[in-house]
Amino acid sequence: MNKRNVITGIGGGFLLVLLILLVAAGVMKRAHANQLADTEYALQARPRPVKVEKVEATTLVQSHRYPGKVRASEEAALSFRVGGPLVMVDVELGRPVKKDDLLMQIDPRDFEDRIVSLEAQLSGAQAVYENARQDFERAKKLFDEGVIPPADYDRATGALDSASAGVKNLKAQLLITRHSLADTELRAPYDGRVTAQLVENREMVRAGQVVLNFHNIQWLEVDVNIPENEMVRRHLEPGSPAHIRFSARPDSLYEVKLKEWSSEADSLTRTYVVTFRFQAPKDLQVLPGMSADILWAEDSGESEQITVPLSALASTAEGDSFVWVYDEEAQEALARPVKTGRLHGTSRSVITKGLEGGERVVVTGSRLLQAGAEISVTTL
Repeated sequence: MNKRNVITGIGGGFLLVLLILLVAAGVMKRAHANQLADTEYALQARPRPVKVEKVEATTLVQSHRYPGKVRASEEAALSFRVGGPLVMVDVELGRPVKKDDLLMQIDPRDFEDRIVSLEAQLSGAQAVYENARQDFERAKKLFDEGVIPPADYDRATGALDSASAGVKNLKAQLLITRHSLADTELRAPYDGRVTAQLVENREMVRAGQVVLNFHNIQWLEVDVNIPENEMVRRHLEPGSPAHIRFSARPDSLYEVKLKEWSSEADSLTRTYVVTFRFQAPKDLQVLPGMSADILWAEDSGESEQITVPLSALASTAEGDSFVWVYDEEAQEALARPVKTGRLHGTSRSVITKGLEGGERVVVTGSRLLQAGAEISVTTL
């Protein structure tokens, strides 16, 4: 056998092996495709599990959200009514204090000395008054008997009036000074907390100078701006309820009460300022300046409407909405065109046309359903 015949034999054998491998691969591919087709058929033939919900017309209350900021219900800039050097400061920022707790005191010595001096002067004035009173009584008796002329009687009367006026003047000065002595103490006007201390101990303060900022944060308030077209639909009554939500805890709502509202719109924004009041939550630290949202139900927003979960809605190629309504007798789901309205909450849509109360709607798996498909139903 020559070399050419050997090469030809080898080449023919290689081609034969290659042909066998290609045929085997094709057979395996067709077998895999058939297996996939059988699996897909089995999946399609198996009932598709869905969940259905019985829809009912319910009363919906439309709420509006208004942003605002928390502030203390009572805020006071505290100052002394008298001036002098501070001799005592008992303040810790943020510490709760009770009404009439002593916070600061001015040196009281000048006022105490003034009281001692006025008390001495008052004693002397009272002695003068007593002498004038006795002289007046003697003069009146003699005048009634015709012993002394009218001029003497008038002098006795004038002396008594002057002594009485002197006593009254000193008593008034003494009362003012005692009030001033009491004003050397700065006390908490109500239960609250000191939020700012503006002077230090031993400093000289003036009458009327603000030395402390004081807040009551047991009760808090929020001001929100309401557009005029929404105010006309509100029944404004003090104590009407609403809810507040804080950004730090968006899933929690706390009740607030309507406190007051402005009767004139802002000239630029055409909004009205409405104030809500609420007690500080026990499970959340709320401080003035925090942002919050007021959720206020609209009086005219109540109506009987049907809602479905957003997962129940599907769309046609043209963009029209429909839902799958489960027919219990036929045990199949039928596509039903519907008209949708506004969102209710964050996960449901109002249905304005196409559904009636008592019907069962597919709420899970609706986007994968086909007409005539066999389904396995679970009722929510």
